[in-house]
Amino acid sequence: MIKRRNVLQSIGLSAILWPLSLRAADFYRLSETFSPGNRFRIQTTTELTGSMLFTSNLQPKKQIQIKGKSQIDFDETILTLDSSLKVNKSLREYRKVELSRTLDGQNQETTLRPETRSLVLLRQGLKKIPFSLDALLTWNELDLIRTEVFPCALAGLFPTRSVGLNESWNAGLEAVQELTDLEVLESSQVTCKLDSVNLVNNRKTARISFLGKASGINEDGPNQQILDGYIFFDCETRHLSFLYLKGTSILKNKEGKDVGRIEGRYTLSREMLPAILLDNKILAQYEPDANNTRLLFESQDTAFTFHYPREWKVTSQSDSQATLDHSKESGLLITKEKPSRYTSNAMYKDEAFAFIRQQQMRVESQGEIQSANGILGLEFFSWDVQIESRRMYLLYFVYRIGQNVFTLASRCPQENKAALRSDIMGIATSIKPTGKSG
Repeated sequence: MIKRRNVLQSIGLSAILWPLSLRAADFYRLSETFSPGNRFRIQTTTELTGSMLFTSNLQPKKQIQIKGKSQIDFDETILTLDSSLKVNKSLREYRKVELSRTLDGQNQETTLRPETRSLVLLRQGLKKIPFSLDALLTWNELDLIRTEVFPCALAGLFPTRSVGLNESWNAGLEAVQELTDLEVLESSQVTCKLDSVNLVNNRKTARISFLGKASGINEDGPNQQILDGYIFFDCETRHLSFLYLKGTSILKNKEGKDVGRIEGRYTLSREMLPAILLDNKILAQYEPDANNTRLLFESQDTAFTFHYPREWKVTSQSDSQATLDHSKESGLLITKEKPSRYTSNAMYKDEAFAFIRQQQMRVESQGEIQSANGILGLEFFSWDVQIESRRMYLLYFVYRIGQNVFTLASRCPQENKAALRSDIMGIATSIKPTGKSG
């Protein structure tokens, strides 16, 4: 199905003339190859509309109306290829990012902040990992880029052999998954066909249509998607220059019944730009690390910000609290406290220990209150406990920043203690008050 978060401006295809058809008996080799330094200007547009059934234990079932559109314009430079010569790293420089959608009458808008409009996109299998060297991405920015079509991954729409006019082939699974955003692809019956090869403005251009269905699971749950579209392939520069997709996503429940339907149109225009020369010194600038791949949490409704690793997920937030989960057993609660609540850190430790006894946890060992990482005002303490038959690690922080007091309460399994302790310590040291009341 069409990417729900993206789009492009029309390029006036109706005005293109097809003055000369090439011979039908010819065979054509239609494929893209990439090299570091290749550059493209890419523009996309998306428009969608539909509805889905919302179910909740607290509310009656309700049909939610959905509308959305986006326009995105950026330059992409290929940085590196993997051992199979697929693009696994590129640099994107965004000119325009406009995304708006309406869910049940509620308007939502997403964009990239100016400081994150130059970013690196890693490709690991079907997974996209964007990060910026200039500023940390927020989760919304990460999600926007993660769900964008990666044009270099559409090679499966091209035939693996030379083909003649009207010849058909099955679309590659990776290309289908890229177009549908299905995290799990259970079945695919998408067929491509070479419709024509014509001279367009004295350039040989192939038109390839594709049509079919795919089923699988994405963030909306089980669904079936219907794809109907075409691409233009510039035979002179050997690259995909345009894509049009009309997509329909039929959402299913666990019993396989239809619970929603979303229809959309997606276009992608891709112009080849002059290549640039890259050397190892330049490429070394675009490496990910534990710092530049962290995410930034900031909210208009919450009185503090912090950084966190991408393996963690912010599951709830309010004016004075935020909750993060790493797994079913690992979690963290951050609270901005009233300064008068804990006049000493020992008071917080006593309160935490009272909770441990109330929950009938068996204490195996405990740590004294101590300073953390030489950060002024940050102290922590911990317990190793057993909850029923499970050995857990409980870690607590008190962070005093000027007149602000923050507490952090976390737990994780003993076997993950070292790694998660490092994560939580990093989150704690990154907390900053925003000046909002909380």
